[in-house]
Amino acid sequence: MKVDYLGEEGYRSHMQCTVEPYIKKYRRKGYFESYDDTSIFYYAYRKPEAKKCVVISHGFCEFAEKYNEMIYYFLLAGYSVYLPEHRGHGYSERDTEDTEKVHIEDFEDYVRDFHCFMKKIVREQEKDRILFGHSMGGAVAVRYLEQYPDIFQGAVLSSPMLRMQTGKYPEWLAKWVADYFTMTGRGMEYAAGQKGFDAKPDFSGSSCVSEERYRYVFEKRMKDLQYRTYGASYAWLRTAIKATAVLRKKENLEKITIPVLLFVAGRDHMVDNRAAAEFVNGVRKVSLKYMENSKHEIFNADYETRAAYYEQIFDFLVNVTASERNERNDEEEITETGKILGTV
Repeated sequence: MKVDYLGEEGYRSHMQCTVEPYIKKYRRKGYFESYDDTSIFYYAYRKPEAKKCVVISHGFCEFAEKYNEMIYYFLLAGYSVYLPEHRGHGYSERDTEDTEKVHIEDFEDYVRDFHCFMKKIVREQEKDRILFGHSMGGAVAVRYLEQYPDIFQGAVLSSPMLRMQTGKYPEWLAKWVADYFTMTGRGMEYAAGQKGFDAKPDFSGSSCVSEERYRYVFEKRMKDLQYRTYGASYAWLRTAIKATAVLRKKENLEKITIPVLLFVAGRDHMVDNRAAAEFVNGVRKVSLKYMENSKHEIFNADYETRAAYYEQIFDFLVNVTASERNERNDEEEITETGKILGTV
């Protein structure tokens, strides 16, 4: 699909004057009750003529409006878009009174919420469905596909949290500390190195290459207290590490039977890219794309990277929704992945 993707110059003005009014024409918002009566907020962008839809599973500390530009491109391409805000994020109900903290007792709650969303909101209206998951939302997407392999026709995973980066400490030590604090009744405290929202911009330390896109999202956070989720609790860290270990198990990955397009960012400091090799080795229909010059948020990379990213996504969507016709040579795909990630 040929689209005039937005550049840097005049970006925020273009978003406010063109993109936001356009997507608002198709937008409705609402709440649904999840399995445990937690109230989950969502946006639905429905094009009457659309025959397919994309359901977005957003990342850690994100919110629906961060995806305005992506939603715009999907709508222009003829797709309806659905986006729930995960519990503890945006306008969804939280398990803590601190709106800047992401706290959850069980990572599987994200998956259960997502399944309720699919049953109550999406599946009644949409027949052809594509799943898009970024970062933490990518981990939610993978766990969902492992448990419900027949709901979607294809999936796009963008820098998915298959394994976290835990800084200068190994993952086992981070888990031990998280286990200790949680089991001693302090699981709701901020994990080491985590904190509340900082009103001072930090573009250089962000996951963005595009400063204009970083500023656009930061301004959203400054204007809305519900968008200031910023740091994780020990309980969240504990259950997230556990969930990523479970989703990487070979017997679980083998349950994913639909085509998957997997993007890995070369300059990612949020997730461990080595886990991508395990994913590709375990999932039969997967194509890996290595975006060398991007940080964690590939949709907020430089123009050349972003354009290639979206073109590959739209090519994938066209092919995967046409039929079951695009079988890949598994051995060739795995070998190529090993070369990219340096494992062979």
